Amino acid sequence: MNKTHWIAVVACLFLTAAAYIGSTGLFYAEFRPIRNYDLVAFAASWGGLAWMLVRDRKREH
Repeated sequence: MNKTHWIAVVACLFLTAAAYIGSTGLFYAEFRPIRNYDLVAFAASWGGLAWMLVRDRKREH
């Protein structure tokens, strides 16, 4: 993986953490269980990132 791939992974981790904290109220409000809508959004974003990384790996070879 090159530098741009690592930047994308770190950005996805940061955005996932921020969305999780915002969705559940962790650290700043009464904790709320995570919603199914949020879980689908997390899975879609990470699935898209994985697909992008696999696609770019195949293009390099």
